[in-house]
Amino acid sequence: MSSRILANRYELLERIGDGGMAVVYKARCRLLNRFVAIKILKPEFTKDVKFIENFRKESQAAASLNHPNIVNIYDVGREGNINYIVMELIEGPVLSDLIRENGPMPWEKAVEITMQIASALSFAHKNHIIHRDVKPHNILIAKDGSAKITDFGIAKAANSSTIAESTGTIMGSVHYFSPEQARGGYVDEKSDIYSLGIVLYELLTGKVPFDGDNPVAVALMHINDEITPPSQLIDGIPPRLEQVVMKATNKFQVNRYATADEMYIALKSVKHVASIVGDSVFAGSRNYAGSEVRNLSDLEGIGRHENEIGPERPAANEAAGESVSNEPTKSKNGKKKGKKVRLNKVKLAAIIAALVCAIPVSMFIVNGFSGFSGTEVKVPDFLGMTFEQAEDAAEDSGLKVEIGDEVYSSDYDEGKICSQTPKSGSKVKNGKTVTVNISKGAKENTVPNLIGKSYDDAVFLLEKYGYKVGKVTVDEASDMPKDAVVEQSPESGETAKPGSSVSFVISAGTASETIEMPMLLGTSIDSAKKKLEDLGLKVGNVSTGKSDAYGKDEVMWQQYEAGHSLKKGDSVDLKVSGESEAPSSKSVSLSINYSAANNEVFYLTVLLNDDNGSSYILQNAQRIKSNGSETLTVSGTGSGTITVYFDNDVVMKKNADFTTGALN
Repeated sequence: MSSRILANRYELLERIGDGGMAVVYKARCRLLNRFVAIKILKPEFTKDVKFIENFRKESQAAASLNHPNIVNIYDVGREGNINYIVMELIEGPVLSDLIRENGPMPWEKAVEITMQIASALSFAHKNHIIHRDVKPHNILIAKDGSAKITDFGIAKAANSSTIAESTGTIMGSVHYFSPEQARGGYVDEKSDIYSLGIVLYELLTGKVPFDGDNPVAVALMHINDEITPPSQLIDGIPPRLEQVVMKATNKFQVNRYATADEMYIALKSVKHVASIVGDSVFAGSRNYAGSEVRNLSDLEGIGRHENEIGPERPAANEAAGESVSNEPTKSKNGKKKGKKVRLNKVKLAAIIAALVCAIPVSMFIVNGFSGFSGTEVKVPDFLGMTFEQAEDAAEDSGLKVEIGDEVYSSDYDEGKICSQTPKSGSKVKNGKTVTVNISKGAKENTVPNLIGKSYDDAVFLLEKYGYKVGKVTVDEASDMPKDAVVEQSPESGETAKPGSSVSFVISAGTASETIEMPMLLGTSIDSAKKKLEDLGLKVGNVSTGKSDAYGKDEVMWQQYEAGHSLKKGDSVDLKVSGESEAPSSKSVSLSINYSAANNEVFYLTVLLNDDNGSSYILQNAQRIKSNGSETLTVSGTGSGTITVYFDNDVVMKKNADFTTGALN
């Protein structure tokens, strides 16, 4: 990866992400002159030929997906020992970061994001691609607010929150994967729906439904434990939205939404009715977001499933044709209890039909009054703009501008807006007119404002207003750009006779000058040294290490990651690869006796935790106690802990040393 150019086309600019499997860089495609994101596999995964082949095939399959809520994949390739994917660059936050920083989202926003991801999953499923790792960490929020899901079909690397099979195939992130993924069972589109339901739960509550001390504990919770309804954690969640969450996260695949389209429609119906009549309408609806809504045509029947109005149900012994009674009823002691309203089926159907028909009209009325009364908007800051620029900014905000007076101002140049009414940040009704005053420049015999101006502009302004350039000094410690004025004397607005001198201080620009640490991994040590010296950096200590990923004399470690800000003259330590040395590895034999099982038929789970904190399921299947025992051969590198579960109980725990083959 010499000179930070990949495949003679992609110029790596800065590191923007780091996951369990890969590092992500912002890059520029020289051929198409556009910015892209490049995901480069970490060196430890380049040794697994099968993993690399699956990585390539699945990435190419995902590249066929073209949807507004899916991050586009442009290219997949390999250069030397570097495997990479070129993707659409989304310059926006990761959803997991937004949840961590802001906590629970308003339910309307949570529904909007989930609908977009459901739409993306629907498109992928129709193209026979299952994501298998739907989680907030794989959802990006673009600048326009749209949600985009990434990492389609790519198996994730094992880490402390991921469980994998012995083959290395990743089953998904433990906090979001489905019960069938936890059991190592059949995974289909409904597994993605379960994971999306968990994402929606986290958006609404700010936390995942299951968490524990280790991945296995969390996996078992997905299999055995019931999810706490989100309304028990956060107030204000519409009951029908909670039904969507609970249906999507049902432990049995057959009980979830059959397709992502169904989940999308259920969410849309929740959002639609809430926008018209508020959350209170949800309380009596039996099937608003339930399993019977299968397609868009079913939305026409919303409300027709109602079988009650108000808090009381008709008594079980009421006849179908019984009329409405407005007579007060009496309790056993003879006191009146109030009126009991009973509706026959015909009138009930008529009321429901009228309600359904009234929804579009209600929407029209609500929108009409909303437009009439006007919504509040925040007034932009027009100071320093020309009137034409202010007109454009005002139009974008739903406001108007008009010119008030032309006034003298030593702070703003002639022709620029120097004051406004209402002030910026004020809240006004949509369509209001903001009055702006235009600067005529500094008043005669008044010193103009030079702060922030370049040296040339400062000289021009002084000459324009009849002043001479006085003493000019340089400030080495200023953070302002080079040659920008940081101080002046006399100050702006002060009175001074024409022909007098005005002194000022300009910035040297050196205090704000920073150097971006380049990407040196994979380059020769000679090239790395030259690159650092050319940038004004020094080469620090250079040590040697063993690496299977980098060739001899190639940089395998750098003190600062690419993109890190350094000052001129800073030193950078490097580590260079010597001859590669494959670590020795031996298998261990694990004997498992079934006698400790409580049931004749039980689930055997064997888990390996390695030195890196990763967890791998080596065995996860049913066993019969009367069969006696079995011996399992376990391979690995370094050392690790092997734990054996019968159903949910730990029956054996062994420490394995794969260097010596010892098991104790």
